[in-house]
Amino acid sequence: MGSPNRDLRQDPDSRQGQDSTERGAGMRRSRWIVPSAIALAGLALRLHAFDRQSVWYDEIFSLTVSHQPLGQMFHYLVQDFVQPPLHYLLLHFWFQLAGFGPYQGRLLSVIFGVLAILAAYWLGDYLFGARAAAITAALVAVSQLAVMYSQEARPYGLLILLAPCCAYLFLVALRTGCAGAWWGFVCLAVLVVYTHYYGFFLIAAFLIFAVAYRKRYRIRPSRWIGGAALGFALYLPWLASGFVTQWLHSPKSLSHIPTRAHFAWWTVLTSWNTFNNGRPAGVLESSPWWTFVLGGVFFGFPALWALKPLLRKAPEDALAATVRESLVFLLLAWLIPFSAGLAIAFKSGAYDIRYVAFAMVPYYLLVARGMSEFSPAALRAATLAGCLIYSGNSLRANYSVPYKEDYRGAYAYLVQARQPGDCYVAAPSYEERQIRWAWAIYEENQPALAINSLDRVASGEQGCPRVWLISVMYRSTPPSVNEARKAREALEEHYARIEERHYFWIDLDLYVPKGR
Repeated sequence: MGSPNRDLRQDPDSRQGQDSTERGAGMRRSRWIVPSAIALAGLALRLHAFDRQSVWYDEIFSLTVSHQPLGQMFHYLVQDFVQPPLHYLLLHFWFQLAGFGPYQGRLLSVIFGVLAILAAYWLGDYLFGARAAAITAALVAVSQLAVMYSQEARPYGLLILLAPCCAYLFLVALRTGCAGAWWGFVCLAVLVVYTHYYGFFLIAAFLIFAVAYRKRYRIRPSRWIGGAALGFALYLPWLASGFVTQWLHSPKSLSHIPTRAHFAWWTVLTSWNTFNNGRPAGVLESSPWWTFVLGGVFFGFPALWALKPLLRKAPEDALAATVRESLVFLLLAWLIPFSAGLAIAFKSGAYDIRYVAFAMVPYYLLVARGMSEFSPAALRAATLAGCLIYSGNSLRANYSVPYKEDYRGAYAYLVQARQPGDCYVAAPSYEERQIRWAWAIYEENQPALAINSLDRVASGEQGCPRVWLISVMYRSTPPSVNEARKAREALEEHYARIEERHYFWIDLDLYVPKGR
């Protein structure tokens, strides 16, 4: 017998075992190289010019409210009632760690956005393997919507991250019966609905899937009951906060809004086109007709191709059955939130793609699955390359086309030009709070901006030596433009305009009493 310390180079069996071990370690390392590289590229896209534009209306609310003491913060959130408190809580503690400001607030969303790329890869690898996972992660990395909401101090980036994480734990719990995965899913589901109310539609999609496949996957009744009880207990503090009462008595409540039968049916197509990165002129601008065609080619066709197994008869083996089941799961996770958002829009007349942006990951997984099935490999590579180039062309607009009110530029000039005794008027008047809050964000070292009543100033009762009219014309909507026009007309009865400055969706007009 040979020595136990024999030379491995002279032992074929030992050398083969070592080679196998090294190959396994190499494969494990390589599995992280691709998602890490994609995540780094996504990080670069999200950091590029992410503080170039000023904060806008909703970001002003997020930053200001999250910077308040916890009691005051929750008071604002209950009164506003529009969104649950999780993102605001995270921002609150993040500000204590990183300092307060637009840069810091948006940086937290950048972190969520990069983690969402990895979460999409994680879910894609579990469902369809590394190839589809890599394509999915790449699509999320260059997504016009995903980048946009990774650069805003708003909860949508967090929701895009939580959705695939929640989906993964749900599927693992369903397929393996793992108790840890089940309770992890319950906790993540609570975080989802603590981030945005539309998260309930995602959880509903999961539950519908579980009911549809109840014969194949049986979850113990104790887990259903315990999960529901735990979820309710964790959400009870918010339910008991008083926001429900505020919502029921608000004119913004659905019960107080007549059905908007004129809601455009083509919003379905424009929303789908936005998921397909079809906004080369900017996310707030209309899409040219050719984007519907190219979006259909690069996104729609692969997604339909992925659904081919659903058109066949019952699958013959367990692997095919699992793939088919995964496709059904993704369809539900995409279509139910998407359809519910449109249904609510039909009732309220208010719709924004950001409410359902978290459904992009299930959709991109369908696209990636279809694309990964293309053959030969050259066709697959060409389709992915075309998709990324097309998406990158639209993504340029995120950096070059302004779409947020330029409070920062307007206030930088106002600090230089204002004089002691100046009066300030807001138009529309309901923007007064946002104007003051934006001033506190960008000019925190300056004295607070006191907004005066238009009626008192216009009548001369205030006795102002000079008057600044700050007009906020969000998206140049007719109500905002009309309010600004009326404010100018009221002031011009006793004042003469001597200067006007125009910033993106912000106007500054300076008036002095007539006769001076």
